[in-house]
Amino acid sequence: MKILDEKVPIKENLTFSLKRYWYLWLILLVTILFDYLSTAEFVSKYGIKAEANLITRFMMHTFGHDTGNMMGKLLQILSVICMACLSRRIGNFFLLFVIIINSWATIVNSIS
Repeated sequence: MKILDEKVPIKENLTFSLKRYWYLWLILLVTILFDYLSTAEFVSKYGIKAEANLITRFMMHTFGHDTGNMMGKLLQILSVICMACLSRRIGNFFLLFVIIINSWATIVNSIS
C-alpha cells in the first residue's frame, strides 16, 4: 500500500511483529484482560465518572458498562495492530507502550 508516496508493506510488517515479538503480543492480551477485569470492578464500585480513559468512559456511557469496556479494549488492540502494520520500529514500541499503560491501569484500579 502507498501512503504519502511511500510503499508501506502492511501485511509484512504485521507478520514480522507477530513472529518476532509473539511473547509481547501474548503479554498484551493478558494485560488487556487484567485491565478489563479491574476496570469492570473499579467502575462497579465508583461509577463511570471515575474512569480516567475518556474513550472507554464515553463507550461505557453510550453502550453500557460491560459493552463499553470491551469496545475500549478492542479499540486498543486495533490501534496496536494498525501501528504494527504501518511501521516495524514504531509499531513495536507502541506495543510495548500499551502493555505498560495497561499494567499501570491494572495496578491503579486494583489499589483504589
